[in-house]
Amino acid sequence: MRVFVEGGCLLRERSGVGQYTKALIEALLPLRPADRFTIFGFFFAGKRFAPPIPPRENLDYRLIRYFPGKGYSFLFRKLAAPPVDLLLGARPDLCFFPNFVRFPLALREPSVIVIYDLSFLLHGRYVAPRNREYLKEFVPRSIRKAERIVTISENSRREIVENYRVAPERVAIVPPAVDPGHFRRRPEEEVREVLARHGIAKPYILFTSTIEPRKNILGLLEAYAALPRELRSSHGLVLVGGKGWLDEEIHRRLGELSHLDVRLTGYVGDRDLPALYSGASVFVYPSFYEGFGMPPLEAMACGVPVVTSRNSSLPEVVGDAGILVDPGDPSAIAQAIQEVLCSPARAADLSRRGLERSRAFRWDESARRLATVFEEAAGVSGSS
Repeated sequence: MRVFVEGGCLLRERSGVGQYTKALIEALLPLRPADRFTIFGFFFAGKRFAPPIPPRENLDYRLIRYFPGKGYSFLFRKLAAPPVDLLLGARPDLCFFPNFVRFPLALREPSVIVIYDLSFLLHGRYVAPRNREYLKEFVPRSIRKAERIVTISENSRREIVENYRVAPERVAIVPPAVDPGHFRRRPEEEVREVLARHGIAKPYILFTSTIEPRKNILGLLEAYAALPRELRSSHGLVLVGGKGWLDEEIHRRLGELSHLDVRLTGYVGDRDLPALYSGASVFVYPSFYEGFGMPPLEAMACGVPVVTSRNSSLPEVVGDAGILVDPGDPSAIAQAIQEVLCSPARAADLSRRGLERSRAFRWDESARRLATVFEEAAGVSGSS
């Protein structure tokens, strides 16, 4: 097959969607050497292009340099965008759209879309209004036109089937994974060096993700404040993450709790994350809603005990390897943190279980699942 991959999420600063897409394509390339993958996107003339994945025999790029991406997005929202296959001057066997929506296709090539979760529909207060309205309009249009839909958890699959009345066989689960060569327990010397660089001087409770309301950082702050004084004296709280949407109240509360040892690092790249996970006494992720929940999986892969929410897809990720809590109950979050910090045997058991659990999520297996979806969508028989 010749597969065209819409690469907008790869050609700019990569978010979770971009990281997922990049890892899947990298795993597909050796798995499907007879197929040819073309990553396409808008990259206006004059800008320097750095391929996110090095080109090889079965991977190339096709850039639309004469048409600005923002202009195409504007026309797309107005239902006036030209078909992307005509702009590319090509007719692939399949088009893969990994970021919720499908672009117009004049030649009606089979297509596969990825819908990660329905937060925009079910928890709209946590999504920026412009993005929420965009997805509410164009996701159902894309579902109607795509041959197959990919999502990342059983919870998301169930929500897509129920809310859009999609035949279950059209929706496949292709979960994210972790690279065990990168997200792994790091040696003490590396951990000390990274912690010193980030100004972390004592044992700590860790949270990583965007600083935004959906992640329930306010609940985590209340849980930390509710810990016994001796635990707050011995353990700080480290929040790792870039600026998110509607974070004003979070920063206001941080100001009110300035007497506590709470450190906000800002965005931290993948280079330092494994050491930050490895150095933590416990990882806490009390999110209100997740399509999957990569941070708990990354933490487990680094051997850190995990406390997370008993909702959405998070129980699917951690299984029995973490402590599940009600995210709306800060006292329950505090009790779970205390359970880990005060019981070395419990912490060691959770660490062992987490490492074992993380090995169940592998990019090569996810790539095999996606290849099967491609074959079904394109009506091609073949083996992986």
